Amino acid sequence: MPKTGKFYHECQNLTNVAGVNQTFDAARRHDFSLHDVSLGSTNKAVGSAFFGRLEGCVVVVDTIAGGATKLTVKVCHQADGSQVIIPDTEATIGLNVGSTTAGSIAIKFDFPYLHSDDQIHFFYTCDAGSCRVTAIELYWSE
Repeated sequence: MPKTGKFYHECQNLTNVAGVNQTFDAARRHDFSLHDVSLGSTNKAVGSAFFGRLEGCVVVVDTIAGGATKLTVKVCHQADGSQVIIPDTEATIGLNVGSTTAGSIAIKFDFPYLHSDDQIHFFYTCDAGSCRVTAIELYWSE
């Protein structure tokens, strides 16, 4: 029986990105192979051509200091920050209950994306002070 409807996938990166400040820096990023999913299977090889819809992401931060209240995310195809896919998107950091130094943001993209490989990269800045990005969950559909 052929596929019908939408199939959702989740990619995670749990690597710490420390020192996020008011400037984008190619060294402060998370890298993704979209076919390397944490839940389910895409039946596609990592690195192969990608066609799907980038649905959104949840970004987790801690070590918030110096008055940082917002996080900006930029999504690019190249690790050097070129070939922008999703331009600068800012969201207010929702603090964890009982915390003043840890929280998260959620961003909805809803963007169709087609490329000859499945590599994308997330870059971060904050509006003031600094923070550390501790995890990101990226959601996409086919």
